[in-house]
Amino acid sequence: MGGPMDLADPFYGYSTLLNIIIYVGVPLLGVLQLFRLRRALHVFQLEGYKRANFLQWTRANPSRARWMSSAPTKKPLAMTGRAWRSLVLSMLLSLLGVFGAWAIAHLSLGGWPADVIAYLVALGLVLFFTSHLLMLADWLLAPVQSAINDRYARRARRKLDEARPLVIGVTGSYGKTSTKFAIEKLVAPEGEVLATPGSYNTTLGVVRSVNESFGDAHRYFVVEMGAKQRGDIAEIVEFARPHIAVLTAIGPAHLESFVSLDNVRRAKYEIVAGLAPDGVAVMNTDNPDVRALADETQRVKVIRYGLEAEGEPHVSARDIDITPDGTSFSIVDTRTNQMVHARTSLLGRHSIGNLLGAVAVAVEAGRSLPELVGPIRRLTAVEHRLQIIKGAGGVTVIDDAFNSNPDGAAAALEVVDAMDASAKIVVTPGMIELGPLQAEANERFGEHAGRVADTLIVVAKVNREAMLAGAARGGGARVIAVDTLADAQEAMGPLMVPGAVVLFENDLPDQYEG
Repeated sequence: MGGPMDLADPFYGYSTLLNIIIYVGVPLLGVLQLFRLRRALHVFQLEGYKRANFLQWTRANPSRARWMSSAPTKKPLAMTGRAWRSLVLSMLLSLLGVFGAWAIAHLSLGGWPADVIAYLVALGLVLFFTSHLLMLADWLLAPVQSAINDRYARRARRKLDEARPLVIGVTGSYGKTSTKFAIEKLVAPEGEVLATPGSYNTTLGVVRSVNESFGDAHRYFVVEMGAKQRGDIAEIVEFARPHIAVLTAIGPAHLESFVSLDNVRRAKYEIVAGLAPDGVAVMNTDNPDVRALADETQRVKVIRYGLEAEGEPHVSARDIDITPDGTSFSIVDTRTNQMVHARTSLLGRHSIGNLLGAVAVAVEAGRSLPELVGPIRRLTAVEHRLQIIKGAGGVTVIDDAFNSNPDGAAAALEVVDAMDASAKIVVTPGMIELGPLQAEANERFGEHAGRVADTLIVVAKVNREAMLAGAARGGGARVIAVDTLADAQEAMGPLMVPGAVVLFENDLPDQYEG
């Protein structure tokens, strides 16, 4: 029988400390690490579950990656099956690291105090390397995820093989989403078309669209194809097998991940290179890089579209008249020697350029030019892309929050410049993911905005220095710098006078704001 415990025994103090660490420290660790892993997982999801892109984000944002600070999110974390698997395994790896370090130290270093020190060091390392633990979990789960993805892809491919729709692929550094939605409305106004929703532009997004939404009534399938590296579009093309491929533009979007414009060109051209010999490439020859690729393309039929005669377009527009209420213009198709007059509520020359791409596709798919006039008139702006909203008190809001490229930003400013307004306000964080061109592009954008706007509100710090430098050269705009969109909305309050126009140009994704 043992006697009463000797409180002077050093092991008694050690045991008490260990109990405190286990019963208090472990739950606190679990809660803190769970919070940090969810934040890291959210960014990983926003980066398309691409480990290279996520690690690039951690290098570009070391402070945010280290602390994983909390902030309001615009696009919340979607707890899919993959997200749950990654989160659970990451937590298990975290706990294994801490208790493994304690056990090794306890057995090999003789216990107190080495095991407690090892425990605390391991605890600090686990918290410090949260992002890397998530990447390790994703790597370990890769075979499981690959098997799941393959099963879903085979199911979707069977549906397409049975239905045999006309598949139309759309890609480009910018303009692809607006062009996709215009194609959806023009190619089959009767509703016999399915377009991938929103910005579902990855292979898994396309597969999910087919499995969830494709039905027997669909004769056309319009697929948006996005990329952040070479091979992404080729992968989607291999699955979707488009007959018509639309290439809207080549530019510096996502240049951080592409590294060079040559990689962007090669990546975007994968949509044309993947066509069967009887396929059709519809190419925007207003864009110099796309024009050069169109000139080089011999293997498949090429239809050229654009506003500039230099590109020798088959489908073009003339007599363009842009007003605050919409745009009127004439469409010319040199293949059929037809011309029709059309009107749309869409604003901006680049919107008409995107529309011409959709017209070229619709005619190739069997529609006549005259029968497209009605659907063109009924087109509305894609949400957050030069979308006109009539606000309270006679204020007009132009929501261009999903545009983040130099050409689109310049076109939006041209629309504001052409409007008769009592005050012109531009709210923007500038443009991101432009790699080494980002500072210069935002300086030019700031200079242009400084000429057009009465007030320029620069949101967040990511492009603040470049935007302010450009605005100073631009001229008379009053410049206000704020940290968040909520701060910008507060600053706008006194500026909301009757007849004012407010342009929201771009909106930072969650992983860039804060």
